[in-house]
Amino acid sequence: MGIIMSIIFYALTLYIAYLVITVAVRHGIDSSEVGKALKEKQEEKFYPKNDLDKE
Repeated sequence: MGIIMSIIFYALTLYIAYLVITVAVRHGIDSSEVGKALKEKQEEKFYPKNDLDKE
């Protein structure tokens, strides 16, 4: 019983660490100057051409 509880505790700890690191990295990249520049560059490329509907 103790081994199962320690495995569950270990898995839960790893999952929480994954969530914290993911949120921290995303927030850090989004708020940095490089992240803002990449986001603007991506938005510029995203606009589809409207001439496809005219054919």
